[in-house]
Amino acid sequence: MLAGDPAAMLAPALRAGYAQLRQLPLLDGVPNELLVGALASGDLVLRQVERDAIVADAADASGAAPPVVVLVAGQIAAGVFDAAELAERKAEQAQFEQMTHDERESVSLIKPIPMARLAKKNVALFTDGDLWNSGAVLAARGAPVAFFATAPSTIVTLTQRLVADVAVRFPFFEARFRRAITLSRQRLHGITGVKQEILDFFVRQGISVSGESVRVRQLDRCIDCKQCEIACEERYGARRLTLGGYQLGMLDFVYTCRTCTDQRCIDPCAYDSIKFDPVKKEVVINDATCTGCSACAQSCPYGAIDMIDVEDGSPAFNKDFRARLEKAKALAFGPGTGRVARVRRIANKCDHCGAYGDQACVSACPTGALIEISAYDLFRERSPAIAIAARTGYDAELDPDRREVLPTHPFTEGVDERSGGSAKVRRGRWGPLLLWTVGIVAWLVALAEVLLRLYAPTMSYQYAQLRTSGEFPTAELALQRVGFRSGNELAIQCGLVGTGLMIIAAIYPMFRRLRAFRWIASNTMWFDFHLMAGTVGPMFVALHSALKLSSWVSLAFWSMVIVALSGFIGRYLYTQVPELSSGRELEQLDHERAFAHHRSRHPVAMSEIDRELWEHGQRAGRVAAHYGLVASLTWLLIEDLRRPGRALARRRRLGRVGVSGKARRDLVRRTGRMLLIQRGAVIAPKANLLLNSWKKVHVPFTVLLAVFSAAHIYISWDRAW
Repeated sequence: MLAGDPAAMLAPALRAGYAQLRQLPLLDGVPNELLVGALASGDLVLRQVERDAIVADAADASGAAPPVVVLVAGQIAAGVFDAAELAERKAEQAQFEQMTHDERESVSLIKPIPMARLAKKNVALFTDGDLWNSGAVLAARGAPVAFFATAPSTIVTLTQRLVADVAVRFPFFEARFRRAITLSRQRLHGITGVKQEILDFFVRQGISVSGESVRVRQLDRCIDCKQCEIACEERYGARRLTLGGYQLGMLDFVYTCRTCTDQRCIDPCAYDSIKFDPVKKEVVINDATCTGCSACAQSCPYGAIDMIDVEDGSPAFNKDFRARLEKAKALAFGPGTGRVARVRRIANKCDHCGAYGDQACVSACPTGALIEISAYDLFRERSPAIAIAARTGYDAELDPDRREVLPTHPFTEGVDERSGGSAKVRRGRWGPLLLWTVGIVAWLVALAEVLLRLYAPTMSYQYAQLRTSGEFPTAELALQRVGFRSGNELAIQCGLVGTGLMIIAAIYPMFRRLRAFRWIASNTMWFDFHLMAGTVGPMFVALHSALKLSSWVSLAFWSMVIVALSGFIGRYLYTQVPELSSGRELEQLDHERAFAHHRSRHPVAMSEIDRELWEHGQRAGRVAAHYGLVASLTWLLIEDLRRPGRALARRRRLGRVGVSGKARRDLVRRTGRMLLIQRGAVIAPKANLLLNSWKKVHVPFTVLLAVFSAAHIYISWDRAW
């Protein structure tokens, strides 16, 4: 150690801490001697805490001024607990800290339930660089509150006396401390209502310690086809994700591995069969050495690891999973292999399809409901400006926007993402748009030619072709050949194109189920192709018929019309039912809190809105209780048609009672959304019936259409050519 080094007077155990403190931007400029003295006196303490360690609680604060805490690295949460459960966990922690090394080695590696799950409510979260007054948070709650580490963390605690002394002597430190405390207070005060529910979910379900991205199902897009689970099981023999996970608003955080930053599943494995790969940034299981002890599965608090039976005769035996492992020679045992004895089961978890070019589950989703998204972008527990300030020591003044913290719209309104997010998928972002553009443009070209032949024949392509062919020496002769009718060459070509597109639309289930088609493109692409073909195909057939519907062939035309209309109704239902039948509780809470805020400022306007909501709710209740399936569907369609008119009328009524500007726009929008939510009372009881009933029309008439079309083509083929 260099002569004159102020750290020389410190005990060896404190010297490393001193070096780390000198790198802390908040303390930049504070003299070395002052830091050394504070470390030696205990006024300044640097601590390393393990996950789920209790950092401070109300009992610790009694009798002494609670310290100020700076989080150097890691993550600390504050939660409200049952007093008895908190005391029990504190006692267990104190007992563990007093154990010798050998005694700790004998303790089970499978840890108890995480503190975030034990809490009645998680009320605050702090990350790298954050500073807070622990006493202020503890005093703000009327129930036992404790700070605990959600991940291994490094913290610095400063006594109130030290903070006051340094602030008086060094104005730059006082300014930094004031900014940090102010920002911390503003963040905590802004976490109320829906934001509080979001924060609690973020911490409780382990999203705060997840990897770079999380996989979610958008409930307003999902049609519950289970293609994601099927595709995963086909690739691995056993599925590695399960729908119906932890739900918040319009998002379902499916049961699957999130690659937590504090991988609780790794330590309990005594055979080193589960590891974190720093290159892939993924927790991976070595199938060839796994003994099936299930320690990793028991240690995962989020149900992301399953134990799959590979032994014949077991009630849960999975032959497909075993076949995959046998092909990879991962079930071998004995000398020269990775395990001693025959294994009965193997751990199975998602590795985000690291060995493949796409993620099977996301590529298989036909509607783009399953996506991967950045956990920070989704929850954003602090704004980017505050994060930068925390890393740089709060050297600049900030006026943060509260809307940047814990945004509610992804959960109340949906994410509105169809391209898979950050997931690996076989999907062209512009593919669906290209399909629709080509289809619509081709039909418009054909329609333009038909109209020109009928109303401006000299401008038609057929007329130009006849004139350049030389067969007709005069314009009059050429004009006599220009025209459009059912059975001429253009009509036949439109019929062939339309029939081909209808065939493609009809065999969509084949595209969805056969692996070869999934290798070419994602199910989303095929679904868009199905929608385009099912829409543009009938449009070409309508041109082919020239609307001459006097013969038996009209049966094929009207069958096609019924198939197309039932398809549109089915698409409408698959859009409406998932969106309105579940996941709206959080949005409803958000609107109710906003209405409570407006009620004190605009009582007359709110009485008008309350009346409208009550009357609509009564109608929705009567429809749900007394209407049948067709009548309910008709009511829903009429309600959609009336929405624009209602919004305009509502806007005028609010204007007449003196509400204008931003407040009027907000009330009009929120009332419209509440009316939609009330429609859930009609949809929810009939959800499955609505989704399944339209197929009873769509499928039989598709078969009839195929029969009539085949007969028409067979009879007319020779005559047409």
